[in-house]
Amino acid sequence: MTNDALLKLVPRVQRVTGVAGVLDFRARSHGGKEAVVSGNERINFAQLAGRARSIGNQLKHSNVKFGDRVALFMPNGPDFISAFFAVLGIGAIVVPVNPLLKPDEIKHILEDSEACALVVHETLVDTALASLGQASALNSLFVAATSSDGLKQLPATTMPVEQLCTSMAAETTDWPVTVEPKSDLAVLVYTSGTTGKPKGAMLTHHNLLSVFPSRLDLFDIDERDRCLAALPLCHIYGMTVVMIGTVARGGTLVLIPRFDAKTALETMQRERVTILPAVPAMYSMMLAEIAQGNYDLLSLRVCFSGGAPLSAELLQRIEQSFGVPAVEGYALTETSCVATINPLHGVRKLASVGPAVPGVEMGIFSADGKQLPPGPDNVGEIAVSGPNLMTGYYKQPQATAEVIKEGWFLTGDLGYRDEDGYIFIVGRKKELIIRGGHNVYPREVEDVIMSIPGVREAAVIGVPDEFMGERVKALLVVMNANCGLTEDTVREYCTEHLADFKVPRIVEFVDSLPRNSTGKVLKRLLK
Repeated sequence: MTNDALLKLVPRVQRVTGVAGVLDFRARSHGGKEAVVSGNERINFAQLAGRARSIGNQLKHSNVKFGDRVALFMPNGPDFISAFFAVLGIGAIVVPVNPLLKPDEIKHILEDSEACALVVHETLVDTALASLGQASALNSLFVAATSSDGLKQLPATTMPVEQLCTSMAAETTDWPVTVEPKSDLAVLVYTSGTTGKPKGAMLTHHNLLSVFPSRLDLFDIDERDRCLAALPLCHIYGMTVVMIGTVARGGTLVLIPRFDAKTALETMQRERVTILPAVPAMYSMMLAEIAQGNYDLLSLRVCFSGGAPLSAELLQRIEQSFGVPAVEGYALTETSCVATINPLHGVRKLASVGPAVPGVEMGIFSADGKQLPPGPDNVGEIAVSGPNLMTGYYKQPQATAEVIKEGWFLTGDLGYRDEDGYIFIVGRKKELIIRGGHNVYPREVEDVIMSIPGVREAAVIGVPDEFMGERVKALLVVMNANCGLTEDTVREYCTEHLADFKVPRIVEFVDSLPRNSTGKVLKRLLK
């Protein structure tokens, strides 16, 4: 099926008004149906769209214009969803910021994206204010607070601070605005690279919507489904598969602000959840919790896994414990999340991430750029091509050219495909560490460690972890034995400058690091 044919399956309103049209369409077709459950709060589609319109109007009145970048620094919750669709509905671009990040990391994203406005949850205001620094393009701060009393306690800032308004707004004719899906950006999602600093992957409305019909058909999602939203909605997996996907099909999002195995299972039982998207580390934690207690999960019909490699052993344990199929998918931020899926209906091959979704092509390339034939002996770099491919990294033409060649995105992952087109991943070309579904790039951690007085050299690698997939391990060469550094002081320093999932769990002091003739550290020897 052609990409244009796939796009025709998306209602016309979505093609004209982009991603925000997904919510607007459901508000008109299923207005009274429950869209979001968050604790004791229950919101239908009409109310959710009303909140988005209200926030959109507020942003416009504060001079946020079409094409402006608006950063969202919020945990999972109705306010994040409303603000996400609000920004897109006025033609602006969402810059999601992980609530686990620290001020230095947030500052880079705000400055690099040139965000003109920051929407922050009241529980994260202190971190947000500490990160503002020299974000010269930023001129508005919106706080999602339960009352205006909290704003009175804020420290003085040089920019206007407003309480985010989520009250129902009157029907307007200019929300969502008309967009050009193939050229207008919807989101700027920051993903790290081996060069250290995160880069903004530019994803258009077309990128996010182009493979939605086939993707949702393969997931078999419909309006009767209730999807657990435990994954961070600021991540591409949670944003597309969980949030946009569930809204697009008229299902119900059951939110928990931050993953905890016991809370997740109790919520699934209470709210009769039917779909569970998670990363392998989350499944490991839930399986450990299930072994300790009894949970009624008979409403569940499918488990989805992504974000990190899922071992055959863990997949089988998931299916045995939950009593439903476990379906694994594969993609990256740069490919709008889903590129392959081990099908729910049809042949599911153990240890494979499945074939490409309709409209997407998967390639296996040799080191000299030639496509390799099927077979386990023909391992090469996995590449993705299709309408889901990002337009590039923001303000990074050289970095873009390094990963996109002749329409193919080179993932850095190594694998092969079989005669049926199923992809098998065997390793990673890049040095990426995946801890609990979070990407950790060694260079970023190494740069922080190298700023510690007394450190001469540093190398960061990933080592296996039963629950989290991998742990971050740092090997240090110090100036002298009397510099006073200990494992604890190194971890404490990293905790001040890095998100917790990036902090080394293992710190080892060594006399030297193995290097090749050009001086590059041979990390394979460290592993």
